[in-house]
Amino acid sequence: MALNQPIKGIIGACLTPFGPDERVNYQALEREIDFLVADCDAISVAAVEAAEYTMLSREERKELLRVATQMVGKRKPVILGASSPSPREVIELAEYAAGVGGDLVQVLMPLRPWGGQPTIAELMEFYTQVASASPLPVVCYHNPGPGADPPQDAFVKISEINNIRYFKESSRDITKISRLIEQIDLAGRGHYFTTMQPLLATLMMGGSGATMPPPGTRIGAQVVRAFRAGDLERARYWQRCFALFPGKWAAYGLPPIMKSALKHFGVDIGDPSRPYAPVNPRDHAQIGQFLRQIGLLGEGAPTEISLKEAAEALRQEDTFLR
Repeated sequence: MALNQPIKGIIGACLTPFGPDERVNYQALEREIDFLVADCDAISVAAVEAAEYTMLSREERKELLRVATQMVGKRKPVILGASSPSPREVIELAEYAAGVGGDLVQVLMPLRPWGGQPTIAELMEFYTQVASASPLPVVCYHNPGPGADPPQDAFVKISEINNIRYFKESSRDITKISRLIEQIDLAGRGHYFTTMQPLLATLMMGGSGATMPPPGTRIGAQVVRAFRAGDLERARYWQRCFALFPGKWAAYGLPPIMKSALKHFGVDIGDPSRPYAPVNPRDHAQIGQFLRQIGLLGEGAPTEISLKEAAEALRQEDTFLR
């Protein structure tokens, strides 16, 4: 679909459903995409590490990009993952993404192929090669750990490269976020997205929004709607939910928590790809209880009291375990 307006709000990072045979479960994927379309301003596919795209072969990854784009059916803009430390492979994936109907490609700031942080000059050369050859606009993606973690100046310099239109930044560092919103988004050099925990702060400082997997997208969409309506108390309520979810269960990692939480919405996309463990039954039940208490499931309306009760229940659970 043509991007007549810039993307702002929530980018839903589609998780990859795996069946018992460890192959992509496309029936579950369709249910997940329908869930995302209801809340999100754009959808990314195989673009973040929580999507477990590294567990797929190259052909499986490409098939996922193609089928998911078809399933979205132009209801929302689609951002397709094209990350690789090899500019040549990124460009090949970008060309494929354009051919199957993607609107943008997302490319992780790479570590050096042999490990270690690249210099700013190396990152500039990487993105210059990629952006100049990509038939689609590029989302520059920062995720320290699996990718590079350069100084703030690198982001500003990369924003000057033609065809770099968006940034997805995962540091949760409010000092970095505030500076880069000022020097990129508010300076007209690109649209700056963060993640769940600083979403409301990002919006208030003039950033474009945040990327997150479902069902965090349902909370994030509530924050954005309330902010746009000028209801800061309601926006604050929903943002506070991110203080506990998913962080209370962070030891599992993001994909197991979110796949567990989605099941409580009737969207079963399976468990993480083996050999990695799912959330255990006790914590799965606790996640569902939390989602109900804050008013995201069932008929209960969200209130300040319900959030305090949910936090207290988790605190008491922690005390019991100790």
